[in-house]
Formats: sequence, structure tokens, C-alpha cells
Amino acid sequence: MTKHPDNPVPTRSRTRAFAFAAIGLVAFSVPAWADDDTPISSIGKQLQSSGIILNGDYSGEFAANASGGSRQGGAYADQLTLGADFYLQRLADIDGGIVHLELSNRDGRNLTGDTLNNSVSAQQLYGGGQTFYLSTLTYEQKLFGDVLDVQAGRTELGSVAFQDPLYCEFQSNGICGEPAIMGKDTNTSFFPVPVWGAYATVKPATDFYALTGLFDDDGTATLPDRNGFDFSGDHANGVLIPVEAGYQTSFADDAYPRRFDIGAIFDQSPYAHTVYDAATTSLTTATDRGHSLFYIQAKQMVFRPDMNAQRGLTVFGAAAYGPDNVQPVDYSFTAGTVYQGPFASRPLDTFGVMINETHYRDNFVDQLYDYRVAALGGTERPNSNLIMAEVNYDAFATPWFDVMPNLQYIVNPDGLGGGVPYPKANLNDAFVVGVQVHINFATLAGLPSSL
Repeated sequence: MTKHPDNPVPTRSRTRAFAFAAIGLVAFSVPAWADDDTPISSIGKQLQSSGIILNGDYSGEFAANASGGSRQGGAYADQLTLGADFYLQRLADIDGGIVHLELSNRDGRNLTGDTLNNSVSAQQLYGGGQTFYLSTLTYEQKLFGDVLDVQAGRTELGSVAFQDPLYCEFQSNGICGEPAIMGKDTNTSFFPVPVWGAYATVKPATDFYALTGLFDDDGTATLPDRNGFDFSGDHANGVLIPVEAGYQTSFADDAYPRRFDIGAIFDQSPYAHTVYDAATTSLTTATDRGHSLFYIQAKQMVFRPDMNAQRGLTVFGAAAYGPDNVQPVDYSFTAGTVYQGPFASRPLDTFGVMINETHYRDNFVDQLYDYRVAALGGTERPNSNLIMAEVNYDAFATPWFDVMPNLQYIVNPDGLGGGVPYPKANLNDAFVVGVQVHINFATLAGLPSSL
């Protein structure tokens, strides 16, 4: 789930090789700035007239740990996606019906697992099996003049609830792809790994909405031999139920668009939590069931230098709370700002600042502390607060290609990265230098983005 203007909602070398080959093929066929009369764009327009919209992109993220953490190093991770939307009103005379298809492939290395030793990645593209997936195959039906929107099939919860497009204006996984607490306190599924799911959104009045759904928990979905094509329910462990209600405006009816919402995720699947075993002086897990997460989100555009353009400064914030004593995270806060079009001559560029705090529950920290003292001979109590901050500038060289250098600062890396052992003492704060590149194939090829 990466950001780009046309779609705000985002170890091996074969993905990069395939991506660069695809880029070369399209670039060879398409003159600079995507001339409308190219063979590819003509095919796209023919498909559009039939009700088919193609999409696809490539994103890569490099991050280097200049100081702090377990040791210094660098890592590159990337993601290739190809997909299509099939509008059934034109294809089969089914008004309001849409089939969504998306294929993805991720590979590369994880800086925070390899060298930094932190459980939350500095590269939001890393994770989810690092392989090829059928990530989305859903049927969507709009009803009653778009008052009700229902979607079901192979999908994931992470892009439905507790999300906002602004979160993926950042490379840090502290917010993009998931506010960190979401994956720690629940068994929420995240892109690119699909599960069986269904959700419905109702808009009873202008700018107001409510949504709810039902999503499977499949504990085997990220195993190396899984790729999203197993449609059986043999591995179902339970269900997660999101509920969200909010108020959201747009430039169509608000000079300063805003969004305010409140929600919860009720997790009825088995939940494994960390326990220190004194008999073996090791960390193990115990299983419980029935957890929940409550959250609130807000964003508001607060400044527009030109009322005739959609440039401006938007501030946002989010807070979440996990009430169960065995959930590792007690609460989380996120705040930030994104300036769209900081210069009149560069309306697509963005400047972003973000900070996320994850506060570990005392019970969880106690387990880590007991293990550190007994098994590692350490004496320092683990920190309760993990703080991840980022500042970036996303520069669009063309409407289809952008580069986002970023600086990240991680306070109290938690030592739970998994790639290296849990540390005997608390780790030093880490300074990370990163860069994200993004290529939108559809825009490059001059393909239509909507009907």
C-alpha cells in the first residue's frame, strides 16, 4: 500500500528484474509524458469503453541505519503490483457491480530486522511473506444510489479500518500500512496477504458514513508456501469485526476538507502473547481469545495558499487503546502534517512530518525484563515507549515517477526485530536515512484511471 496521486487508498532479485523489464517495455512504447496516441493508451481506451480499468505500479525503499540499534547497515525492499477493475454495468449490465483484482510481489531485506533490531519496520513495503500473491479478488456492489457499498472476497482488514491515505505519505511502517499498535494488539490482516473478508459502508447523509465487516484470521497466510490462491477455509482461526463511524468532506463541498472518525476492532481469534518461562529461562507464548482495539482519528486542512488549487497544509492525528492486560501495547498516539504542493510550480510534491508513539504495557515489559535478567545477565529494564519519527520530501519528476528522500529517528528501538537476538541492554536511539521511489505504470502508459 503505497501512495500516489491516482490511488490514495497502498532477498531475491526477480521482482526488480521483472519491474525494470516492464518499465523498459512501457517506456519504449510510450513517449515522454505519455502521449495520448500511443498503442498502449489506445488499448487502454478500448478496455475502458468495455468497462475495464488497468492499474499497476512499482515501489522500492532503501533505508540505512547510520547510528544506533544493534549495528549499522542498509537494506532495500520493493513491491510490484498489477491489477484491474472490471465494471460490470458495461460488461454484464449489472448496475453498480465491480470486480477488483490485484497481484503483487514483494522481495528484499528488512533493515529493522537485520541490523536495527526493532519490531516496527522503517520500510513499509517489507512484510507479508515476501513473495508473489493474489492480494485482492473481490466483488463490490453499490446499492440505493451509492448509499450502501458492499464488498466481499479475498481481501484484508488493514486497508478498511483505522486507515487514511495520508498515512502512506511516509516510508515508516510506524504509520503506513498500519499504525503499529494495530498489528501488535490484534490479528489484523494486512496487504499484500489476503484472507476471506466482507465489509459494508453506508452513507446515510452527505459526508457521514459508517462501516462494519467480518474478516477471517488465517495464521498460515504468510507461510512460504502460501500465495493467496488457497481459497479453502481450512486454516480459519476465528473472526475480526471492525466497526467505524465518521464524518468526511472533500473539495467538492468543503474549502478545507476534514475527517473525524471513531472505531473499534473486535478480535475473536486466538491471540498469542509473550510469557517468560522461569523453568527454562526463555520467552514463550500463551494463547488467549477475545481482544479489542479502540481508536479515534482526525485530520483537517488548515491552510490553502491558493483557493483555486488543491494545494495546502493538512494536519492529522490518531490515538488507539488496547484494554486487555495481555495485549503488548497499552496505547498509541500518532500526529503529523502533510503539505501538498509546497511550491506553486510543483503541485504534486509533498512535504511530510510524522511522529508515532507505541507504549508497551507494563505486563509485557515485565516478561522481557525477567528474561533479560535471568537468561542474558542484563540489569536494565526495557523501555516502555517506542517512538518513531519521520520527515520527508516527495518530489515528482513526472506525474508517473516520484522520489521521496526521508530521515527517520527511532527512540528506544525495542530489540524485537527478530533478525538478531534480544539485547542484553537497551539499544541506542537510531538515525535512519531512507529513500522511496515509485513508478505508476498506468500514468506512464497514458492509461485511463477511471470510467
